[in-house]
Amino acid sequence: MDGCDVNDLVPEIARHLHGYSPETLWGTPYLMGPDGARLAVHQLMGRTEWIVVTGLYPVESSDLRRHSIIVVTTRGPKHIAKKINRRLLPKYVRDLKQQQARTAKHTARTDLVETLLALLPGHAVTAAEQEAAVRWRLGSIYGVFEVRDHATSIEIRNADRELAERVAYAINQRAT
Repeated sequence: MDGCDVNDLVPEIARHLHGYSPETLWGTPYLMGPDGARLAVHQLMGRTEWIVVTGLYPVESSDLRRHSIIVVTTRGPKHIAKKINRRLLPKYVRDLKQQQARTAKHTARTDLVETLLALLPGHAVTAAEQEAAVRWRLGSIYGVFEVRDHATSIEIRNADRELAERVAYAINQRAT
């Protein structure tokens, strides 16, 4: 395995990593794993007997640590797979799941806000990373919806029963 080609090595490593398959995208070899896991494999600059394996996230997350290991290729693909399993995957997979959960919450929050915007005329939206507020006014009727990751608060003033029921129904439909 002295000075081997990374493109030839990645399929061999994949055989020893449960659930991973080799793939080449834009000239870079990857190990594609379960649940969106993706490991990029590069030769260490100037060191043909060493590779760098890096766990990638589907969406850039500046607050999550970048996980990488450097492994010698001379001991073979089985050894490399063992090092990936032991040194890279535990922390990378944990952070990947955290990022995916955050993305799912953001998507649910966005869907609810879009539903509210479709229902309510005269609205204004304020959005932050983990919350959004929809303020609206229709004549003397007004309200605020605050949508957070774990809770939604609703305040409606001077509304008739029909509007309150439409809003409650729409929110209930999104929750189920």
